[in-house]
Amino acid sequence: MTRFAAVTRSGDTPPRLIVMTRYPVPGRAKTRLSPVLGDVGAAKLSSDLSLHCIRRMHAAAASGEIELEVRYTGANAAQMREWVSRLVRIRQQAEGDLGERLADAMRDAFAEKAPAAVAVGSDAPGLGGTHVRAALEALAESDVVFGPATDGGYYLVGVRSSAAERALPALFASGVGWGTSTVLEASLAALKRASLTSALLEPLADVDRPEDLQVWEHVVSADENTRTSPAVSVVIPALNEEELVADAVSSALAAGALEVIVADGGSRDETAQRAAGAGAKVLHAPRGRTSQLNAGARHATGDVLLFLHADSRLPQDGMQHVKRVLHDPAVALGAFRFEVGDQNRSQDRLITLVGRMRHKIFHLPYGDQAPFLRRRDFEDLGGFAMMPVMEDYDLALRCKRLGRLGSASVSAPGSSRAWREHGLVRVTLTYMAMIAGYRLGVPISRLAALHARLSSKDRVSTHQSSNARD
Repeated sequence: MTRFAAVTRSGDTPPRLIVMTRYPVPGRAKTRLSPVLGDVGAAKLSSDLSLHCIRRMHAAAASGEIELEVRYTGANAAQMREWVSRLVRIRQQAEGDLGERLADAMRDAFAEKAPAAVAVGSDAPGLGGTHVRAALEALAESDVVFGPATDGGYYLVGVRSSAAERALPALFASGVGWGTSTVLEASLAALKRASLTSALLEPLADVDRPEDLQVWEHVVSADENTRTSPAVSVVIPALNEEELVADAVSSALAAGALEVIVADGGSRDETAQRAAGAGAKVLHAPRGRTSQLNAGARHATGDVLLFLHADSRLPQDGMQHVKRVLHDPAVALGAFRFEVGDQNRSQDRLITLVGRMRHKIFHLPYGDQAPFLRRRDFEDLGGFAMMPVMEDYDLALRCKRLGRLGSASVSAPGSSRAWREHGLVRVTLTYMAMIAGYRLGVPISRLAALHARLSSKDRVSTHQSSNARD
């Protein structure tokens, strides 16, 4: 997950992410679409677009490294609270044209010590967390950043605080021609006259005119396909797992995975060859669990990502359970039930019981439960955070801020070797201590050192993770 040290310092107020939106009143929202959709239909589309954008921006801000604010017009606070999530900060827009309202929102952000402010419209359904992160990275080098819209305007504008005094008057002066095809051109010219630097992101399409409706229809169709027939990419990070990886790959393909990607961290044995022989796409990635997980996700083509340990197995109907869990659009993250070893052995049954108790106590799934989520959410959330341990726990926490957590009714069984090697009590207490330490803000380096005491073998799939299967 990208950090924003380029535009902020540790302990400072985070950058401000501002969503500009209008309460969807028939006859006042998306009026250029009313001849095609009717006033009520145009207002519903406006609502759908806004809620889609707010959810995606909420995901981008779930780490707490960006502060999300929704600036609204056309309603009172009570109406807005009923319309959008109560977890989102809302503020009313100022009076005036769009430029005056944008300037006011950014001035407030800078007055409240934000190092950068990024404002987005709610009309570009392709806008996601990756664009916000790219904008903040661009502001490390440039005074202003734009996300160009294909109609000549822009879907995103960002300003860093050091340039605000000159940039805001230049960008948001009257006479820019808001709503026309020359907005971006005029804005770039104004910056040049003010001797300010700028950067451009990739262009995206807004949905404002009847010919733009296909852009939104594509998003709706893709979401429906994800709900009804998800294409699941399984990512397996591995290091020196030649004895186990082929079975993990085979189980995922038999369960109906679109593809299996094994992200190998430099194995010195036959891991890569056996994974490929079982039908996986083998990717050679920088060693480290988080690096391997993110590398595998980047190369995935499915609309759902499932992360599987090399010593785990998916059930034959595994993808049907993924489909069932993610059919609910309110679910942000799903996982299988925890199970390890041979359930005919009393020790393995006890380990499984303890693992399931852990889940009930902390109410979060872990990496040893084959977690899965929509690819779009994963990208908006910023992927796995670059940390040596606790990466699965951190992702689950961010998903919990975004939506509900779902659970399959079956298990993805794994190996009990960690407990056999280190003992049930030692492993369990160590990981409960790590979880408690993480929630209390103990430095991640100390938690990694605690975890390293258990790591006795050169593996990444189970011995460099933050779950209770060392």
